[in-house]
Amino acid sequence: MKTLHYTLTFNTPAFLGNADQNGQWRTPPIKALLRQWWRVAYAADKNFNVSLEEMRYEEGILFGHAWLENDSFNRLGKTVKTKARKSEIRIRLAMPDGQSGDAWGKGTLKGEQVVALLSTELDANYAWFGLVNRGKGQPDRKAIAIKPNENRRDLFLALPDKHAGCIQTTMQLIHQFGQLGARSRGGWGSLSLEGINPLTTEQMLRHAQILNDCLRFDWPISLCKDHKGLCLWQSQDTFSSWDKAIQAIATERKNTRTSLKRINGHDLRPVLGFGAPKRMPSPLRWRVVPATSGQWAIQVFAMPTQIPEEGQQNINKDQAFNAWEKVIQTLDSSKMFKPRGGQ
Repeated sequence: MKTLHYTLTFNTPAFLGNADQNGQWRTPPIKALLRQWWRVAYAADKNFNVSLEEMRYEEGILFGHAWLENDSFNRLGKTVKTKARKSEIRIRLAMPDGQSGDAWGKGTLKGEQVVALLSTELDANYAWFGLVNRGKGQPDRKAIAIKPNENRRDLFLALPDKHAGCIQTTMQLIHQFGQLGARSRGGWGSLSLEGINPLTTEQMLRHAQILNDCLRFDWPISLCKDHKGLCLWQSQDTFSSWDKAIQAIATERKNTRTSLKRINGHDLRPVLGFGAPKRMPSPLRWRVVPATSGQWAIQVFAMPTQIPEEGQQNINKDQAFNAWEKVIQTLDSSKMFKPRGGQ
């Protein structure tokens, strides 16, 4: 068995809901994030020639399942079929060295202190975290706050040696691009890992495809790249606090989404996510990341996908392509971000 140790820190408040929809450190969201980026690493290893059936089988064997029909194991020299299997990866949270407290502690930051009510309409999807209307007399949703003893935990993974290489790459991707919790695509729940070697630009490009290839799939199989390099933007200026960075993100998200309102007579804003009639989180992801001298920066990256048919948005691949070209053009021309040339 291989044991991996990291320190996970939230850079912005994280709305990780427990059964009562209150912020709380929990391992299931971390496992879900691990699965998500494992698929990206898996796809890159297959040069993006992915069989969903084969991928889901390998994923089920590694992370556990209760649905595979063709799984089996050896018992006393006999092959035994099974429809359920435990994960081969064990996850544990602990307080960082020198800190006392409950590693599974609940968040203390009330939603009303940092956020406003948000509708699911396209015009509002760029905005601050949307509180769920929990009814009269129900407590406000809480988040894991950015303060000592609350936003930082030691994360331990125990797994078979044969999976160590792929999981280490997965954790590098999470360090570079990871987000957890509700409204994380807009900057909430941005995270960083200590105890890890960051990916080089060359390594990140290995996990990227050109736009047309990304749009062959209705799930986030890869990062996106073009003739300038990765579709990854970093803010020119830094911010003295996370909330100022989040406010700047809200403005830039609005500008980017508004640029899709009328393209050849069509409203293509659903390409960047929608909340009704079905829900699709935005494939354009925004993060708050540490900069120098205690400052914060904004990072944006694209993972374009087809809109799933059940989304009922009536946007074809050509329209989606045009929309994403407009998104890239808008971000490239924004004074907020450094030029991508030379990546």
